[in-house]
Amino acid sequence: MITGDRSNAEDAVQDAIIKAWRRRDEPIDRLVAWITVVASNEARSSKRREAAQQRATDRLAGQVSDGQQEPLLDEELSAALAGLPVRERQAAVLFYVFDLAVADVASAMSVTDGTVKTLLSRARGHLAQSLDTSAPTSNAAQTPNGGVA
Repeated sequence: MITGDRSNAEDAVQDAIIKAWRRRDEPIDRLVAWITVVASNEARSSKRREAAQQRATDRLAGQVSDGQQEPLLDEELSAALAGLPVRERQAAVLFYVFDLAVADVASAMSVTDGTVKTLLSRARGHLAQSLDTSAPTSNAAQTPNGGVA
């Protein structure tokens, strides 16, 4: 009922069960309730991630269709990825290119899920700066919320 899609709900519950299994040394008082909450959080996170990806896709498609900018070239993306710190690049490639789940990326990198999410957030920020061809070239001061003063 939370996801509106049985397949997404099953994925969220599976992710929650895996998290419970990884915590098997820590007692969970009410396992069913814990799994329900974690699965709900996973489902919401998945929805937010899908919405963000859709917005990015729509924004890129809008730029290309307007004819004001050339489509993003593979070499530009490769160069932007190469400019990332190593751990951010690893997380971004595993997650976005190889389409691994956060838990799988965490396992592959021997870090926690939270660390992967932080690395992905930082990578997206760095990539947005590197790939933003619409950014003004002046040295205008920016406010803390990202606006130009």
